[in-house]
Amino acid sequence: MLLSTIDPATATALPLGGLADDLDLLIGDLETRFRAVGETLASTIDTVDRMATGLDEVQRALSPEVAGAAVDKLRQAAHRLGTIPEQRRQRAGQIGALTLRTRELRELLSDVAELLRTLSIYGMNIKIASSGEMSFVQFATGMEGKLDSGRRELKQFEQELASFGTVVRDVKEADDLLADECRKVPATVPAELSGDADVLERHLEATARMARDVRAIMQQVQAEVARILGAIQVGDSVRQRVEHCVAILRAAHAEHDAPGASAHLSRLVAAQMAGIADDFRREMSALVGSLAQLGPLAGGLMKIIAAQAQGEESEALNKLQSGIARLGHVTGRLSEADRQLEGLTAFVANTIADLTRGLGRIQRIAMDVQDISTNTRLLCRRHGIIGRAVAVIATEVNPCATRLTRLSSDIERVVQSLGLLDLHPGGSDGAGGSTGALDDALAVVRSACETSDHAMANGGDEARRIIATLQEDVGALQHEQVFADRLDVGAVVLNRQAIETALTPADENALHRLLPWAAGLYTMASERAIHAQFLLPGMEQPASAAPAFDEDDDGLF
Repeated sequence: MLLSTIDPATATALPLGGLADDLDLLIGDLETRFRAVGETLASTIDTVDRMATGLDEVQRALSPEVAGAAVDKLRQAAHRLGTIPEQRRQRAGQIGALTLRTRELRELLSDVAELLRTLSIYGMNIKIASSGEMSFVQFATGMEGKLDSGRRELKQFEQELASFGTVVRDVKEADDLLADECRKVPATVPAELSGDADVLERHLEATARMARDVRAIMQQVQAEVARILGAIQVGDSVRQRVEHCVAILRAAHAEHDAPGASAHLSRLVAAQMAGIADDFRREMSALVGSLAQLGPLAGGLMKIIAAQAQGEESEALNKLQSGIARLGHVTGRLSEADRQLEGLTAFVANTIADLTRGLGRIQRIAMDVQDISTNTRLLCRRHGIIGRAVAVIATEVNPCATRLTRLSSDIERVVQSLGLLDLHPGGSDGAGGSTGALDDALAVVRSACETSDHAMANGGDEARRIIATLQEDVGALQHEQVFADRLDVGAVVLNRQAIETALTPADENALHRLLPWAAGLYTMASERAIHAQFLLPGMEQPASAAPAFDEDDDGLF
C-alpha cells in the first residue's frame, strides 16, 4: 500500500490510479474494524441486560412481600418465645383454679347424689306409713321413677366431669412439660431471633441501596453505549467521503488531454482528504473520550458488586441462615409441647361447654324433687288419718327439695366460673407458630443467599467483561488514528505534485463537466464547503442534496 510506505518529505509523485486503489483498501479495513467495535459495544448492552436480570432476581428474593414477611415472622417468634415463661406462670394459676373448681363440683354432685338416696328412702317410708294405700303406693312408685331419671342425669354429668378432670390433669402435665422445655431453651434465644430479624432487615435495606446504585450505573452505561453506537457510524460517513475522493481521482486520472484539469481535481481531492483527516481525528477523540468515561462507570459497578458480596450484610446473611437453623432445633421441642397444650386446652373448652349444657339436667332434677315435695303435701291433705301419718315424712321431703335447688344454683355458678378461666393468657398464638415462622424465614434466607451469591458472582464476571471490552475498544479506536495520518500523507503528496498552472480551454471544458459531476456525489455539508473553494469563476455553488441535514449529517458529537 503506497500510503503506508511513502515518506511525504521525499515522495515526488503518486499515480492517481494507484492512490485510488490504496484509498479503497484503506476504507475497507477501517469499516471492518469499526464493525468489530460496534459488535463488542452491542455485546456490552447484552451484558448489562443480564446483570439487570440477576439484580431483579435478588430483589424478588428479598422483596418486602417475601423477606419483609420473614422479618415480621422472626420478630413474632422472638416475642412469643420471650413471653412463654410468663404466660406459663399465668396459665399455672388458671390450671390450679380449674382443679379447685373441679373438686368443688365433684363435692356438689356428691351432695346431690346423697339427697337422691335420701329421697328414695323417703319414698319407701311413704309406702310403709300409708299401710299400702294405693294412691300413696302409686305416688311413691312415680316418685322413684323420677329419682331414677335424676340419678341417670346425674351419672352422665359426673362422667363428663370425670373426663374434664382427666383433661385438666393432662393439661397440667403438658404445661409442666412446656416448663421443662422452657428451661432447656437458652435465655439468649429470643434476643438472637430478634437480632436475626434486624440483620435480615438491614440486608433488605442494603440490597435496596445496592439495587438503586447498580441500576443507575447500568442505565448510564446503556445510554452511553447506545449513543456511542450511533456515533460510531463515523465509519460509514468516512467511507462515503473517501469513495467520493476515489471516484474523483479516477476521473482525474482519465483526463489525459487536460493535465491542468487533472491537477485541479487532484488538489480538490487533497483538500477533501485533509478535511476528512481533521474531522476523523476530532470525532475519534470525542468517541475515545466517551468510551473512556464508561471505564470508571464499569469500575464503580465492580466496586459496588464486590462490596455487596464481601460486605457485613452478606456475611451476616450467611450467619443468619445457620443461626436460624440452629435455633430451629431448640425451639422445635418447645413448639411441640406448646402444640400439645393447645390441643388439650381446646378440649377443656369443649368440655366446659358440655358441662354448661349439662346444667339443664341438674335443674330438671331439682324441679322434679320440688314437684314431689308439693304433691306429697297435697296428697296427705286428702287422706285424713293416713295422710297425717304420711305428712310426717312429707315434712322431710320439702327441705331436700330446697337443698337440691340450692345445690343446682351452686353447680351453675361453678360451671360458669370455669368458662371464665383463660388458658391462653396474653393471646392465643401458640409457640407452634414459632417453628413455622422459623421454617418460613429459613426458606426465605436460604433462597436469598443462593440468589445473591449467584447474582454477585455473575455480576462480578459481567462487570469485568464490560471493563475488558471497553479497554479493547478504546485501544482499537486509538489505533485508527493511523487512518488520518495516511490521508494526510496522501494530501501532502497530491498537493506537491499537482502544481497550479494556467488552465487551457481544454482544461476549463473538462472542469465545467467534471466539477458539477463531483458536486453531485457529495452527501456531506463539509464536502460541499471544500468543493466550493475549487469552483471556476462564474460557477454556482452546488446545491445541498439534503438541506434538512446540511449542518448535522457529518457531525457525530
